[in-house]
Amino acid sequence: MELSCSEVPLYGQRTVYAKFGRNVYLPEDAEFYFIYDGSHQRHVVIAERIEDNVLQSSIPGHWLQETVMVSVCLCSEGYSPVTMGSGSVTYVDNMACRLARLLVTQADRLTACSHQTLLTPFALTADALPALDEELVLALTQLELPLGWTVLGNASLEVTLRRESLLHLAVRWGLPKLFHFLLCLPGGVKALELPNEEGTTPSDLALHSGYSTLVGDIPTFQERRSPGCSRLHLNEDASLQFVHSSETLTLTVNHTSEHLLEADIKLFRKYFWDRALLVKALEQEAKTEERATMPSGAAETEEEVKNLESGRSLLEEDDAKCIKSREDGPNEPEDQDRLDLGVDGYRIACELIHASAPDLPEWIVDINVEKMTLMSSSGIMALFSADMIANRVICHTIES
Repeated sequence: MELSCSEVPLYGQRTVYAKFGRNVYLPEDAEFYFIYDGSHQRHVVIAERIEDNVLQSSIPGHWLQETVMVSVCLCSEGYSPVTMGSGSVTYVDNMACRLARLLVTQADRLTACSHQTLLTPFALTADALPALDEELVLALTQLELPLGWTVLGNASLEVTLRRESLLHLAVRWGLPKLFHFLLCLPGGVKALELPNEEGTTPSDLALHSGYSTLVGDIPTFQERRSPGCSRLHLNEDASLQFVHSSETLTLTVNHTSEHLLEADIKLFRKYFWDRALLVKALEQEAKTEERATMPSGAAETEEEVKNLESGRSLLEEDDAKCIKSREDGPNEPEDQDRLDLGVDGYRIACELIHASAPDLPEWIVDINVEKMTLMSSSGIMALFSADMIANRVICHTIES
C-alpha cells in the first residue's frame, strides 16, 4: 500500500489516498477505515473507494509531533476488521500552529501595537499573513481551548473597558477567515461591540481599512453556533470531531487502556450511520459548552442544567458499553499528576523569569516557556524543573 503523503501539520485536514497493487481486490460493498495509531491516541476515519485499487480519506488532527502508524481496514457485515495494508504519517508543528497557540495565550493582553510585535518571533511580515489565513483557522480549530476561555481572554475578566481584541488584530492583519472564525467562538459577539483604546470597534476598523465585504458578512457568522468544527466528548477516553465543511467525522480514543480496534470501529459506526443521533449529541454538547462560557448572571435555571447533565450522562453511559472490551491501562492518578506537574511548572517558570528578568516583555516569556511546555500533558514537563526552564528561556532570549 502506498500513501499519497508522508508529512502533515498537527491540524491535519489533508486529503490522503491509499493506492494498492493491481492484485488487491477492494470490494464495492465493503466499508474501509483509516486507523491512525500514535503514542497516546488512536483516530478512526472512514474512507471512500474511488477506484478499483484506490481509497480516499481525510487526515485528522493530532496533538503531538510524532510519526503515527496508518492502517487501512476492511469491514464486512458479520466479520472482524481485516487490515489491508499499512504505512506512516509524520505530524509536524508549523508556523500556523505556533501562531495559533500564541493568539490564545495573548487574547487578554493585546495592545494597538500587537499586530506588529507578535510577528517578531516568527520573522513574519504583514505581506506573508494572507497566505496563512485558512491555515491559522485550521490550527485554532484543532486546539483544545482552556476552560472558560473566550475571544476576550478569561471569561471572568471585566470586558467593558476599552482595549484591543483578537477581532481588531484579525482586521489589522487582513485575515477575513480568521475574523469570522473568532466571531463564532465564545465572546466573539461581545468583542465585536468592544472599542479599543482609540475608541474604534472591530467593524469600524474594518470599514476604515477597506474590508466592507468582511463587515457585510458579519450577520451571517453571528448566527452560527459552531465555527466550522464541532466536538463531542463521549467519555473520558473517547471523543468525536465533525468538520462541517467536509462532513468528516473522526473518532479519537486515548490510549489510557488497550482498546480493541473492532470496538472502536463499532463506536464510530454508531454515530456515522445515524446522523440524527450525531446531530442531537452535538447540539447537546454545544449547549453545555455555551453554558460554561456564560457570565454567572446568564446561566440557565437549575432545572435546565439538570436536564443537560442528565442527557449527557445517558450518552456517556451508552457509549461506555461500546468500548468496554479492553484491558486496564496506566493508573489515572499517575496521568493526572503528570498533567498537574506541567501546569504548575509553567506557572512557576513564568514567575521565576519575571523575578530574574523583569524587563522581559510578557509575550516573549509566554511564547518561550510555551515551547518547552507544549507536551506537558504527556509528562515531558517531568524531565525539567521550573528553574531549569526559566534559566533556559532567559539565556535563549539574551542570545537572540
